Amino acid sequence: MSLNGNLKTFDLSSLLRMLTFAKRTGKLLLRFEGNTIQIFLHKGDVVYATETRKNNRLGDLLKESGHISQKNLEECLAISLKNKERLGKTLVQQGYLSLEKLNQFLLQQAENIVCTVLLWDTGIFEYSDAKLNLTGAIEYKLDTMHILLGASRRIDKIGIIKKLIPSEAAIPKISANTGSGEEIRLNASERKILALVNGNTTVRQVIDKSGFDDLAAYKLLYSLISSGKVEISLAMAHSQLAVAAVKKLGEVDPRQFREALDHLGLKRTSSLRVVLTFIFREAISEEHILAAVNKEVQKINNPEETNSLRILREENRVPFTREVIELLWQKENMQ
Repeated sequence: MSLNGNLKTFDLSSLLRMLTFAKRTGKLLLRFEGNTIQIFLHKGDVVYATETRKNNRLGDLLKESGHISQKNLEECLAISLKNKERLGKTLVQQGYLSLEKLNQFLLQQAENIVCTVLLWDTGIFEYSDAKLNLTGAIEYKLDTMHILLGASRRIDKIGIIKKLIPSEAAIPKISANTGSGEEIRLNASERKILALVNGNTTVRQVIDKSGFDDLAAYKLLYSLISSGKVEISLAMAHSQLAVAAVKKLGEVDPRQFREALDHLGLKRTSSLRVVLTFIFREAISEEHILAAVNKEVQKINNPEETNSLRILREENRVPFTREVIELLWQKENMQ
């Protein structure tokens, strides 16, 4: 499996949740303004992450925290280079760091990296399945959902938050899949927000009932959505959905859209794939896309296709198809 595109139309949290849910093993490469980030995954869990920006390298984090000296760092870097093993393993073997402490710093490093990408307005990403060579590494597991949760807690830019919460009329609901085998640890404020999510109450109603100010409540909802605990269902008028769909699909080229359909599991001969492709081609205005949806929804005419549409709507794995799928679902259920 391979996937590439722009983070302007496919945000990192959605991308990582998809890879985690599918338990993929491979490398995710991200680039923006001279910064290159690599995230390595094994069966959906992050096992290693690197960033070219110097101040987020493991050695620098350890040195700045006072856990090792510059001399210790240089010594271990030389040993790890000679033995062709990762710095973390050398630090543990030389007695400068415990395995538990190493994992804490690796988690911090991964959260820093994910937080950096979440703040990008745009950026290129490339993912490809690959066999990872973990020779020279100490085995450890960094749960992807925990990394997303930790990074998202640090985001306070409302523009970034609204990528995942596009409307106050949207309805948050408990996610059927978190993509993780481990229970995600929520803080008291997140648990309070989660208790208000029932699949019927809108974002605005959750905020009002929570007692938090708008930004605080939005941040808490954002962290729950980023970590896969909560999903957003779009309770928007057809015209609003159409406008949003035209805007998002206008930022996607045909190749990216084809790849998105591949990753949604839609075969080239699938009727639903043909329907979505036709609508994509007509996404030049609100009127055109609504006309295309009204026409193409007639082709979703058996239980198997309806069930496929329902699954796509609930899993919501490709953000820029969200509004189109919601439009089709609402129109199909009005027939």
